[in-house]
Amino acid sequence: MKRSIYVLATQSNSGKTILVTALLRLVNRKNRVAVPFKAQNMSLNSYPAFNGGEVALAQAMQAYAAGVKPIVEMNPILLKPVNEAASEVIVLGKPIGLMEYREYSRNPIDKWRIVRDSLLKLRSLGLIIGEGAGSAYEPNITSDVANFRPADYLNADVYIVLDISRGGAFTSALGLYNAIPSRWRDLIKGFIINRFRGDPRILDDAVKWLEEKTGRRVYGIIPEVNEARYLWPEDSEAMVDFGNGSVDVAVISYPGISNFHEFSVLTMEDVHVRFVKWPDSLGEPDLLILPGAKNTALAMEWLRRSGLDEKVRRMAGSTPILAICGGFQLITEIMSDPTGIEFGNPGHIKGLGLVKAQVTYHSDKIVAHSRAIMNDKLVTGYEIRRGRVRYTGDEPGMVIVERNGNPVNEPDGYFNEDRKIFATSLHDILSNPHIRELVLRMAKGSVKVNSYSSIEVLMHWIDEVARVVNNNITMDL
Repeated sequence: MKRSIYVLATQSNSGKTILVTALLRLVNRKNRVAVPFKAQNMSLNSYPAFNGGEVALAQAMQAYAAGVKPIVEMNPILLKPVNEAASEVIVLGKPIGLMEYREYSRNPIDKWRIVRDSLLKLRSLGLIIGEGAGSAYEPNITSDVANFRPADYLNADVYIVLDISRGGAFTSALGLYNAIPSRWRDLIKGFIINRFRGDPRILDDAVKWLEEKTGRRVYGIIPEVNEARYLWPEDSEAMVDFGNGSVDVAVISYPGISNFHEFSVLTMEDVHVRFVKWPDSLGEPDLLILPGAKNTALAMEWLRRSGLDEKVRRMAGSTPILAICGGFQLITEIMSDPTGIEFGNPGHIKGLGLVKAQVTYHSDKIVAHSRAIMNDKLVTGYEIRRGRVRYTGDEPGMVIVERNGNPVNEPDGYFNEDRKIFATSLHDILSNPHIRELVLRMAKGSVKVNSYSSIEVLMHWIDEVARVVNNNITMDL
């Protein structure tokens, strides 16, 4: 059997996720089955797994790149920050509580058993192409289950990614190589230089130096890939403006913004999407989007502190507003968290009051691929939420009729074309071309949209990234 591949790095945000995505796509093109894996991920962005529960968004993207469905074993441990101190800990797709780092590190759950069992299941499906988390080796972390330990268990070929754009790539590579135990050093197949700009020949001497010092090859020099910014992001560092079209779309970027990947489907439309972090940069957009939020209390506090709450209220009725999941909850009258499971502490928060409805957060979480009916048309999307909506005057805009293949009948959302407000609990709502047309028509009048779904757009950009990677590496896939 072909040895597994494991991609590690000397520091966070070096491009591991993008490289693994490209490798999975390249293997998939050879009609071979490969599956992604990341033992532990910290991310606000998640996605419903097809075997129940949620998985980090990056591993869901990688699964689609590999031509398989996302399952929780691809990311058995997911940490979703709630505030600066605590994270929601999700094990095999299911939340087990809010924990601070010290509490999590001392928790009696057998993290390695969970990781090992997940690897055993994935290995039965095909070739594993995994990625580590952050820096591959730190002396202060004594129980790391995300980097060399799973690679060692798999006896994988390890490739170290070096982000040359931030400097120190070659010396940090040598430092990592010399710092790790010899049994792990033997796993290292070689190095891959990432995000290079310019003539790669200027690196010849440095490449030779590293190869002589370590006895390991440099398998490629990958240039900066602009298309990578359109892939599904692992965290907010990947949040960048895009497009130069005629429709000005402003996305409010409050703390804890989540699942903003769903706007990538707009890369094929006549839009300019910008992420707004300051009131002065809001301007007068054609469309205002309130996206998902992991902690709606923090998001609402930030809106008030920045003054954006009043700006949004004033814009209502003149500027079209699209509010998704947490964004929908923010425009209701009041949000109540009796147990503190959403806010971090029990309490009640006043919303923007644009929709006459109230939200209560429950301990159980809805995680589902869902279908709804709106204006007699089918709408698809997905839900990851604890908030339950109760209408106190306004009417729902749709009815959710199916979750994970099971029939339901739950009113949801709000739609009023005269007030120019469209709200929903369904993520990925813009993947529906007729919904995309409705929203952009509210923003700019008569528009023509493409027929692509979000997955089709994602695969387009994955193919672009995979092409660049394939042209610049010498790995045997």
